[in-house]
Amino acid sequence: MASQYNLRGVKGKEPARLEETSLAHDQGNLEETVKQLVADVATHEEALGFAAETFEGFKEEMKLMREQMTESVAMNRSLSYLVKTLQDEVAGLQASNQRLLRTNSASSSQEMTSRIDVQRPVKYSGSRDARAIDNFLFQVDYYLDLQNVVEEDLKIKTATLLLKGDVVAWWRRKMLDIENGDCTIHTFDNFRKQLKGYFMPVNAERHVYRLVANLK
Repeated sequence: MASQYNLRGVKGKEPARLEETSLAHDQGNLEETVKQLVADVATHEEALGFAAETFEGFKEEMKLMREQMTESVAMNRSLSYLVKTLQDEVAGLQASNQRLLRTNSASSSQEMTSRIDVQRPVKYSGSRDARAIDNFLFQVDYYLDLQNVVEEDLKIKTATLLLKGDVVAWWRRKMLDIENGDCTIHTFDNFRKQLKGYFMPVNAERHVYRLVANLK
């Protein structure tokens, strides 16, 4: 009897132990699952934090790009205004230049017309008549004044173009004397005196002055 009781007791305790073992196993699995969930949550939080930092970085870059675009637009406007200003100035200078060219052209045309209308004196061929010499020099002086010739050297050159015949040979000798330093002719008055001194008869100039005085 006693052995049968003990056997029943042993048989009654075996299911309880199996149940405890199953609960412990389930509890262990649950703990592992919870740990895994905690690890996953931590990983997701880390990923979310990185994503948030990356997004903030993108926001800063976008802000910087907008500022740069704003500066570029402002710079382009300034450059456009500067180009427009320069174009207006160039157009104004071109217009002024055109007006100046037209004015100079008109002045040159008037000057050429006035010079063409002035008749050159008759060339002096070496006559020793005092009145002819004085008339020639007077006409040359008047011609130079009408042509607005003020430079003394140009006056002399213009006067020598109105010489011919033996007077040209005389002037060539004078030019040699000037080159050798034997003679000096710097002004038209010097030229006049040299011409009279060579071609006008002795005392003829005094005679001319006397005639002029008598005309008064």
